[in-house]
Amino acid sequence: MSPNSIKYYLVVVMSVVLSITSMESCQKAPINGDLDGQWQVASVTPRPSQIIVNERLYYNFGMHVCMLTYYEGWFLSANMEYDGKTMRLDFPYVSSEEDYIILRQYGITENPVAFNLRFEGSHRLVLWNDDTEITLIKL
Repeated sequence: MSPNSIKYYLVVVMSVVLSITSMESCQKAPINGDLDGQWQVASVTPRPSQIIVNERLYYNFGMHVCMLTYYEGWFLSANMEYDGKTMRLDFPYVSSEEDYIILRQYGITENPVAFNLRFEGSHRLVLWNDDTEITLIKL
């Protein structure tokens, strides 16, 4: 094998290694630990006075965002600040009374809102503040 062939193969091998390494480093790792992922609302206390739907409501946490979703319809997006023990959610695009009715289905009575967090095992989470307690089950 000639020296030029060896150099060529080394360049090709190094290019492949660098490509693989750079692809791995570009992935977004979960920054919120066990919080990240999809959680189904199991209960809200006190129950909202006006119930639109009380099943298949989901909180989706990832990076600095929380999305509230419903199986067949809407979603609302919040900016999230999370420090491991508390969470603050701010829904910048919530403005109508209908939006606030939807938020109350999820146990959110004000915007922005702050919650304390209590993990009960790896698949159960309780969000609570002075007004509300929300139990979530991780899917």
